[in-house]
Amino acid sequence: MDQAVFQTLTDTLSADPNARMTAELRLKELQSMSEYPLSLCKLTLTRECNISQRHSAVVLLKSYIDQQWSTKSPKFRGPEPSEEIKAMVRVQILSGLSDPTNRIRSSCAFVVSKIAHMDWPDSWPELFDVLMAHLKTGSTDEVHGSMRVLAEFVSKDITHVQLPRIAPVLFPELHRILVSEQTYSHATRSRCVSIFRSAVDMLYTIKEEHPDAVKEYLSPIFSQWNDAFIAILNKRTTDDPEIEVAEWGLKVDIIKCINLSIQGFPKLTSSYILPVLSTVWQEILYLRPKYLAENIATNGDISGFCFQDSDGDNIGFESLLLVQFEFIQIACRRRKLTQSIFVGQDGHPGILEELVWNALSYMQMTDDQAENWNADPNQFIADEDAESCTRHVRNAAQDVLATLGDYYKSQTLLALNQSIHRDISTSISDKASGKDYWWKAQESSLLAVGLMSEKLCKDIKSGTPSPIDIGALFDHLVLANLSEHSLPFLQGRSFVFASQFAPILPLNLAAQYVSAAVEAILNAPSAVVKVSALKALNNFNSHLDKQYIAPYQRSILQGVVPLVQVTSEETLTLIFRTLTTTAKIDDQVAAEFESILGPVALESWAKYHNDTCMAGETMDFFDTLAANPYMNHMLNNRAIPVLCGAINPDNTDRAVVSAAIQLLRSLIRGGPAPLPTGYVAQFFPSLMAVLLTVDDRDVLQNGQECLKILIQKDVRQVAEWRDVAYGKTGLDLLIQFIAKLLDPSQTESAALFVGDLVSKLIMKGDNLVAPILPDLLRAVTIRLTDAKLPSFIQPMVMVFAQLCLNQHDTVINFLDTVDVRGQNGLQIVLTTWLLNHADFQGLYHQKVSAIALTKVFTSGDPRVAAIQIKGDMILTENSRRTTRSTARKAPNQYTVVSAPVKIVKLLCADLIARIEEENHSGEFDDDESEEDDDDEDEDDESDAEQEQDRKGDNWKSPKNHERSVLLSDVIGENGADYYGGAGGDGGDELEEVDADVLGDPVYQTHMKKFLVDFFRGQLLSPVLVGCFSELNDVEKQTLSGLLEN
Repeated sequence: MDQAVFQTLTDTLSADPNARMTAELRLKELQSMSEYPLSLCKLTLTRECNISQRHSAVVLLKSYIDQQWSTKSPKFRGPEPSEEIKAMVRVQILSGLSDPTNRIRSSCAFVVSKIAHMDWPDSWPELFDVLMAHLKTGSTDEVHGSMRVLAEFVSKDITHVQLPRIAPVLFPELHRILVSEQTYSHATRSRCVSIFRSAVDMLYTIKEEHPDAVKEYLSPIFSQWNDAFIAILNKRTTDDPEIEVAEWGLKVDIIKCINLSIQGFPKLTSSYILPVLSTVWQEILYLRPKYLAENIATNGDISGFCFQDSDGDNIGFESLLLVQFEFIQIACRRRKLTQSIFVGQDGHPGILEELVWNALSYMQMTDDQAENWNADPNQFIADEDAESCTRHVRNAAQDVLATLGDYYKSQTLLALNQSIHRDISTSISDKASGKDYWWKAQESSLLAVGLMSEKLCKDIKSGTPSPIDIGALFDHLVLANLSEHSLPFLQGRSFVFASQFAPILPLNLAAQYVSAAVEAILNAPSAVVKVSALKALNNFNSHLDKQYIAPYQRSILQGVVPLVQVTSEETLTLIFRTLTTTAKIDDQVAAEFESILGPVALESWAKYHNDTCMAGETMDFFDTLAANPYMNHMLNNRAIPVLCGAINPDNTDRAVVSAAIQLLRSLIRGGPAPLPTGYVAQFFPSLMAVLLTVDDRDVLQNGQECLKILIQKDVRQVAEWRDVAYGKTGLDLLIQFIAKLLDPSQTESAALFVGDLVSKLIMKGDNLVAPILPDLLRAVTIRLTDAKLPSFIQPMVMVFAQLCLNQHDTVINFLDTVDVRGQNGLQIVLTTWLLNHADFQGLYHQKVSAIALTKVFTSGDPRVAAIQIKGDMILTENSRRTTRSTARKAPNQYTVVSAPVKIVKLLCADLIARIEEENHSGEFDDDESEEDDDDEDEDDESDAEQEQDRKGDNWKSPKNHERSVLLSDVIGENGADYYGGAGGDGGDELEEVDADVLGDPVYQTHMKKFLVDFFRGQLLSPVLVGCFSELNDVEKQTLSGLLEN
């Protein structure tokens, strides 16, 4: 068997493709043989074979472990080897951990880790002891191999269950290796730190459920480890480049561990922050000249070193700088501990001034960046984006400066002013000396001041003296740099800088910069300058009044549209943002370009509808065009035939169907009300054919939103549409679709907006929906019975809340007649409403719910009073100190109160929240942003019953409660109920403002005043008096305070 595997494996490396194919087929046959993994082990460990053969064998062994070792593997295919074979493989592969060839040793360690993940501890209990023996008495190779296994082991396999056995043995050995610098390599010692960091991470993860684990396993040894960390951080080798780079790698892992520890265990690490800050600061100072010489001030002569550690990973001081800058930010946020270091104390200067200057140095563009960004503008945009996932020293230094500005604003601005003067003076000297890199310091200075533009503009507008003379920068730097055509990055930065300060620019000067940016887009030869000018235009559009950009709107559109065809990725995103903002300047001017903008919008939609990044940009662009009243008709004529071709039940690309419905919704929303005659007939048959037959979630959600807008614009045209073949009206199909969504078999996520749709239909349908209104409301009640998602429940409840605003008695009477599997409809709706009211999202919907509840309360209806609801949590010693695990074992208990009492409690909470909002509006205490939350020993709160703070300014698609149909007119004694709900899910995304909401008096209601007036009017009513004894102390004090005032 061994020979067969050896020969077959050798043939897989043959230059003859036929031999390779035959060998690969033979290997598949061998895989099913019981001794196959043993043969692979032997070949891997046979040092007489060449490295290629051995490495191929271990790669095949990895694949075998994945696919055949155990049914626990997600890739398992079988057949599974016997326990006897497994035991032999486990013994043999362990010997590979001492192989002198790093490539083989590392691969064997990976195999051991894979097996351990499935077999330890049950089938391989001795593994940990073997690994520990290697650490204690093994060779350096054996230690290295075992460390690689332990790294995987600790991060993936060890839990709090094994911790009592593992930690007391492992941590001391790791510490011994870490401090034995004469015996072990930097890479091995670095692995110790990495393993320790994984253990710290695990302890942080479990500290809530197992708080004693931290005290038992981490606290006693933490000082020992940190002392070792600080000693290593303070050591610096300067005469041996290879050792110096290896030290950097070790320091990277140490600072990563420190950063994690500070964030996870702030109290435990508080005494170590200052010593670490001191050594990190010294390292930043020391590395600056080296960084500048090798990356910035090279004049094209790059002489930096590049090394790999024993695992083949590249290491260098850039990685060290990244984690050091992260530490600086963490330390800055711990202001109570570190303020004296940053800004000084008792006459001793702090480091902030020099830190800002150093940050500017590290913010300078490297030669590699300039070369790569010149060649690829897309990469330039991606790397320079504030949300970029790519980490470079340049953007890490920006983050440091931004954090300093947040926590030490005045000191940072003063230091920044001094720093830019130093750097600009140096750059002028460098330019005079003929140094090619002179411009980099000016570019980073403008970048740094631009980062502070929001703070500076705010101060200047308020009359606060600015420590930075922005006018001088414009006069002496920016204007001159705009003509530096041979330095595209400096020229481009000047454009962006000017736009960042648009809010405070003199208007004549702002117009000049807008003109220059347009000229750059049209004629600049450099893609970098064009991209920068696009960024600048977006800023100008955001900050300047339209009148100052309007003269250039035609030029911008003419210059930017052609770029769509020649760019891609991030650049295209920027282009569409520019087109979107520019199209909004003057609707009539934009409409002149419909013949080119319309095709671009449709083509980009067809191309990018499934692109995560681009879909949103192209949709925003189309929305803007569709909302243009001078363009909407032309765009409709162009787009509807295209969209109807996509909105087809036979179209299997559901993403295209969903996106097409979104565009149709935009067209309808941008149209007049009522819609032009015959408009609905163009698309309604196709749309309803899809919505009634397709079950795709996104298609159904977008369909609901589209129909809601259609009803709002022209419900009568929908009702008058006829399907001649089947004799159905548009209203019939609409009700059929609603019935589909409300069917219990439909998922809540797919029917998420059905409540909105129903509410809009009731409001706009007038007498058209009167005959079917009872059935609609009954169906909504039935669907609420088992509803789970809050975002689904809210709009369904809003159906009844809206109706209760004007017809609460009729609603109560109707719901009392509804029976759902033995449950009373009034109890279903009111219970769901009261249990979810506190979590309703959106200011308008919160107002509707609260006001409607006052109507239900003042009805004094005994049927409402008879309903029992979950009240306050009963506080016990366990409930005061609960974790997730204890909450599962012993769920919290609650009082039971009547519906009127629950209403009073909810409205009291609303009033208290409104009072607190007014008292704290505009306040900001810097100390609240501190991360000095030394709270790992604090009581844990139960997840189960925490209520989220309501966000009073987040609202989505609000609805009007006014309607001309009275329930009492259409619901008899045995009336029915089917359909309901207005209200969005309160998401954070920007949604268009519903015109019906803006005209609703509820939207304008001052809730604090309303609730105060309500309670004062009810303080002596029998209903409220009867509730008073069941209120808690805070609620009683609130109501008593209203009575006293």
